Amino acid sequence: MIEDDGDLTGEAPFPRSYDFFKHMTGIALVSIGGVFAFLDGNGARMERRQVISVLIFLGLSGVTSLLMATTLAGVEVKPTDRAKLAKSIRYGQFAVTFLLSIGLGNFVPAFVTGVFK
Repeated sequence: MIEDDGDLTGEAPFPRSYDFFKHMTGIALVSIGGVFAFLDGNGARMERRQVISVLIFLGLSGVTSLLMATTLAGVEVKPTDRAKLAKSIRYGQFAVTFLLSIGLGNFVPAFVTGVFK
């Protein structure tokens, strides 16, 4: 049996932030897929401008998440200043959450009005 001595010095920094960005990338991809799934049916007729707006915000959220996850994964290879990285993570978390909220917030009323047209 292998015993863990509790030594965490070899642990990669910011593992929770990496998991956050990894999951947010997945959520953005699922959200984009959901938008396309709703557009494929004959039930909702959303305006092209609204659809483009929703997809832009969701896409920006996914791209930002992916870039931040890549940055965190690269910390093991290229050490960076922890304070600078922590600040960048805080901005990234805000941006990802904000962009995803705006994208989904634009989708709901556009979809509802598209259903009742």
